[in-house]
Amino acid sequence: MKVPWYAIWGYGAHIKSTPGLLYVQKRAQQSSYSIDAINHLLLVGGHTIQTATINRLLEKGASISFFDAHGTPLGTLTPFGTSKNEETWCLQTSAPSHRYVLEFVRSSMKSRLLWLEELDKSLESGLFYRGEHDVLVQSQSEIEYLVRIEEIRRLHTLTTDMYYEILSRMLPSALDYRRRTRRPHFDPVNSMLSFGYALLFGNACVAIIGAHLNPDHGLLNQGAGGLVYDIIEPLKRTMVDSTVFELARESITKADYELSQTRCVLSDELVSRLLERLYTTIDQKIIDTNVYAYLNSLEKGREFSYVF
Repeated sequence: MKVPWYAIWGYGAHIKSTPGLLYVQKRAQQSSYSIDAINHLLLVGGHTIQTATINRLLEKGASISFFDAHGTPLGTLTPFGTSKNEETWCLQTSAPSHRYVLEFVRSSMKSRLLWLEELDKSLESGLFYRGEHDVLVQSQSEIEYLVRIEEIRRLHTLTTDMYYEILSRMLPSALDYRRRTRRPHFDPVNSMLSFGYALLFGNACVAIIGAHLNPDHGLLNQGAGGLVYDIIEPLKRTMVDSTVFELARESITKADYELSQTRCVLSDELVSRLLERLYTTIDQKIIDTNVYAYLNSLEKGREFSYVF
């Protein structure tokens, strides 16, 4: 699937163009793209771009958005008279939210339960306490019949809390992880989870702005970045959680983090190991696929189906 936006990540890319082609030179590698195929260019990190290239993109009706290295949006250039953002934002506010909330939660619950079942089979002592698996399976069935969004949110919160508590049983007690907590964190596992979710948030935010969607118009989640949190919720397990918990089980020692009176601080070496793994598990193509599916559903009324 080809999305109508293109993102350049990292640092040091040199971006120039001819009337028909966009050239991206990064170290010894050069890539070229048809300017007509780019509706939105997204620059993440530090790069250089010719003003002639900016002019060409704007003349062809494309937008250019800028982000810091973490995917936090900084600003967007759009041609005079463009109304793409206003159009998609209007579609977001007018579309019925129930089916989207249901799909976000359904996919999240399914992804997490599948992994818990895999872990339960792989551990000699098992993972579930009596009745927990039944509750999670029954919740998946019940959610299809919930009408009010607030009811769906409550069930999602219940099963999510259970998920994080069940996962604590696979970790050494010395790590002092019991459940998912709010910042500031006082154990390395919650600190690593938040670090991973921040990376995932940045990647999803880039795609959402690339699609001219309003990142703050959430359906399951409310407030700043609400839609970004919606998009990443079903992806947390596959792209972050499995990496964090596997790393925590395998090789974390007291030397990898420091506990103070205010928070848990991860060592640079642990952060490097975590980053190395997350770079392979956070899949931008899957994120783009889900954002594009949501956009197509809004614009063309297609059924929204989430891929995780």
